[in-house]
Amino acid sequence: MSKLPRPNVLRAVRLLPEAVRIGSALPPETPPEGEPPRENPRARQDDLMTQLTEELSLLKSRLEETEAENRELTSRSGALEKELAAEKTRVEEERKKLVSEMEAASAAARKKAAGEGFEEGRKAGHDQGLDDARKEASREAADAIRSAVELLESVKVALDKKMDDLVALQSPKLIRMWEHLLSRMLFKEAALDPETALRVLRGTLERINDKERLLVYMNPSDAESVKNRRDEYGDLLRGVRHLEFTPDPNVDAGSCIVETNMGIYDARWRTQLEQIAGEIEQLFLEGGAEDDGEL
Repeated sequence: MSKLPRPNVLRAVRLLPEAVRIGSALPPETPPEGEPPRENPRARQDDLMTQLTEELSLLKSRLEETEAENRELTSRSGALEKELAAEKTRVEEERKKLVSEMEAASAAARKKAAGEGFEEGRKAGHDQGLDDARKEASREAADAIRSAVELLESVKVALDKKMDDLVALQSPKLIRMWEHLLSRMLFKEAALDPETALRVLRGTLERINDKERLLVYMNPSDAESVKNRRDEYGDLLRGVRHLEFTPDPNVDAGSCIVETNMGIYDARWRTQLEQIAGEIEQLFLEGGAEDDGEL
């Protein structure tokens, strides 16, 4: 019987090397005189972490509910096994009782026949009839036992299959829940922190070796502002002969795609989420294979 992936499988999840680091902020800027101070991004990040903590608590509760369902199904399976053993015992006792009654009836019939002086041939025929009746009763009792056993075993097999189906259904749901949680975390980070797009671009440029020609695709809400702040990442543009920014609504806000002569660097959130989801799904599959190997 397969089981849910063990909790340590979940703890083994690690994020793949990201295209960028989104946690370290750039040095704060001092607003010009007369300009109102900007909202503290730390407060927004604290709110984000509070929401993520609540979502993780909800995920933990759902996992505990699933484990409780599995324990209940296991308990039902044990109860059915006990009922099967009790039914076998009861039917066997009934069979013995029936055989005993038939033997008593046969003895009484022989005694009565001897007392009445029946002929030997008639007595032999009577005994043969009783013996046939006894065999028939034994056969019927055996059939009853076999039917009861088959019924209870079919119930147990059906229950085992439902438990396997439950595990198979829960794993994809958990993967989708993790993917949804990570998606919300990344997109909230991009929405709350206007510096995210700039940090993503810097992190991507740091990984690029061939910088002769760079085409940067960014969300329209980020492209112009990042382009105008070139002095903040100019140290990473040495050797660049051509730099072009192109607004693209298909690029997630706070992320980018950089095309070079050597290839394309995709730093979109959705791409990173797909990689993370694939890693989590692989861990679930490996955990399930280990559980099957232990059976």
